[in-house]
Amino acid sequence: MTSEARGPLLYAYRPIPANPMTVAVLIIGLVVTFVIGPVAAGPEGLWPLGGLCFVPLALVLGAMAVFKPSPTFVFENGIEISLPLWRRILGQRRYYPWSEIRDVYPRSYEVAGSFLSPFASSAGTLVHTGIGLETNDGGRLLVRFTPGSIRAFRAESRGYLEAMLVIRHRFAQRRMPMVTTAKTFSDRQVLEMQAQAREPLVPITGVFLAFFLPPSIVAAILIALSVARLELSALILVVALALATLPPAASMVRTLRQSDRRNEILSELAKYQEHLRERAEAIRPPSEIAGVDLKQG
Repeated sequence: MTSEARGPLLYAYRPIPANPMTVAVLIIGLVVTFVIGPVAAGPEGLWPLGGLCFVPLALVLGAMAVFKPSPTFVFENGIEISLPLWRRILGQRRYYPWSEIRDVYPRSYEVAGSFLSPFASSAGTLVHTGIGLETNDGGRLLVRFTPGSIRAFRAESRGYLEAMLVIRHRFAQRRMPMVTTAKTFSDRQVLEMQAQAREPLVPITGVFLAFFLPPSIVAAILIALSVARLELSALILVVALALATLPPAASMVRTLRQSDRRNEILSELAKYQEHLRERAEAIRPPSEIAGVDLKQG
């Protein structure tokens, strides 16, 4: 689509090349490869295992390149959403005219890789707010605005606030609703949904059990082998490690599922609140709105 059809560019958001979780893994890889590895390798120095020590680091760098996101552009007549490189290579659609969008509202999501930390995820510290888009044919899109620093984690990042402000202003100028299919909730339902969203995803006792049980499983298998006077084989070792990974894996899967459920609840509430905000703005006299704008300016 030509630039004339998209209209003037209203806002541009350029996300960080990699999310903080990936950067944390990269730092660990660098420390292990270039600090701990050479010390442990002894005479082999920086080339232990015939160079295989660099494979994990190469995989992390490759993943960062493949998942590098593109910018998000808000135009007068549409929006171009951010997509990772691999989806752009496959030719996935990026630009959507506003005429094909029926709902625009705040939508909750968790930073990629948060399921690896059920402690933080259960506490809700990794929940962010992006822009949810629903197309006329029922498609659902998400524009992410993940902060670039773990220290700066907050629900509503600067990029989200600026983009949403521009989009709301654009729709208000044209007197077009941003939300057309919001569900209606009673005050009691809203309170119940808020209470559900505040519940921990996984009980903290279950998280501790899942991550401290694996060493006990391996120890129990080794003790059983010692009592039975059986030799530890490669097959038995693989089976022991597989059994040990089951508890944390189950905890991660459950955390991810419960996280999706919580984000759906938060997004439905945000969609309803966006509808209420628009309805309240619609009944306000123009003089009052102008007065508010002047005070804010």
